[in-house]
Amino acid sequence: MSLTSENLPLSGPDGDDEDSSSRSVRSVSAAELREHLEQHGERFQPILTALRDQPWKELVTTRDVMDHLSALGLDLSERTLRLYLAEMADIGLIERHGRRGYRLTPAGGEVARELTVSRRLGSIFYRMEETMCQLSFDLAKSAGLVSINAYVIPREFLIPLCDELEAVFAAGLAVGSRVLFAQPGDDILGRQVPDGCIGLGTMCSLTLAGMLMRRGIPSHPIFGGLLHVDAGQPQHFLEMIRYDSTTLSPNEVFIRANFTSVSKAARTGSGAITASFREVPMSALPQLRELHDECRDAGFPGIMMIGRPGQPVLNVPVHEGRVGLILATGLNPLASLWEKDHLAPGTRGDAVLRLETSRPMVGPAPFEQLIPYRSFRARAATLIAATSSTASSP
Repeated sequence: MSLTSENLPLSGPDGDDEDSSSRSVRSVSAAELREHLEQHGERFQPILTALRDQPWKELVTTRDVMDHLSALGLDLSERTLRLYLAEMADIGLIERHGRRGYRLTPAGGEVARELTVSRRLGSIFYRMEETMCQLSFDLAKSAGLVSINAYVIPREFLIPLCDELEAVFAAGLAVGSRVLFAQPGDDILGRQVPDGCIGLGTMCSLTLAGMLMRRGIPSHPIFGGLLHVDAGQPQHFLEMIRYDSTTLSPNEVFIRANFTSVSKAARTGSGAITASFREVPMSALPQLRELHDECRDAGFPGIMMIGRPGQPVLNVPVHEGRVGLILATGLNPLASLWEKDHLAPGTRGDAVLRLETSRPMVGPAPFEQLIPYRSFRARAATLIAATSSTASSP
């Protein structure tokens, strides 16, 4: 993609040095914006992609955008980028906040979704691979980088969160037995936890895939699925979305659609949970079974079912010479809390837990920073006590 510099605005190269509140942005009609996008949308697209791909950052700096463009193989000078950003701000696609950075406006967010939709098709598949390559977790040493699903959750949900975490982990419907607890002001995957919230990180199935890769076992992600369990054991898939044919996280879709019943599955043994389906080479089956036994002995759940060479797994066909593998996902604890908020009698999802604000992000984190899930309640109680004490102080 070529990024030309014709029709650039007249503002200087340091246009982002001023706060957006000090600039008057002209009102642009929908027709004018559409015409502008038809003429210049191609050069805006990679910049909008950079802003949209970092939703956890309150503000994205020019350097962040430059790094993203470089990773895409685009050679753009900092001066030219600043001019493009100034133009995008002038037509209402982004907001400028001085040297602190930029953020998408509501209109910019919609345009970013439109212009990047074809690029995002199957993008989750490649992001999973990119994250997996960064992992270094060693089960025997209990050390290294693991992949976590991280969320920012309003503090009002701390007590119900403790209940759901304990139930889901005790039932073996999550990955591992540790979680990341971040207090207000702490950093979690590049975002500072705001006041009134806590950060939660649960290990995702990519941790298990990374463990396989470190043993020389390549695993290919096929789909995210809604898995029915009975007596705590996988029975059949209810729904599935292929990773290479979607622009969204399949398991997040199931949670948003209120398809899951993780809380019920954790407490009664029967319900619908989120799961990941992968395939591994037939020749890797002995090593896969060995890892499964090691995880079981170490109290590290997550591997739910291993198939047989070339044979369907729960009626899901497997490619010839491959073995099917079902993994639990780290989204199950969040799904359980989501259900409590949105599906409990007398509620309509009006509480403050929304996936728009607590949307999970995936990235590597040191295993050493995670705590046993059974310790989460004590940490939560300490935080609540400290908060109450501060609030009561004159």
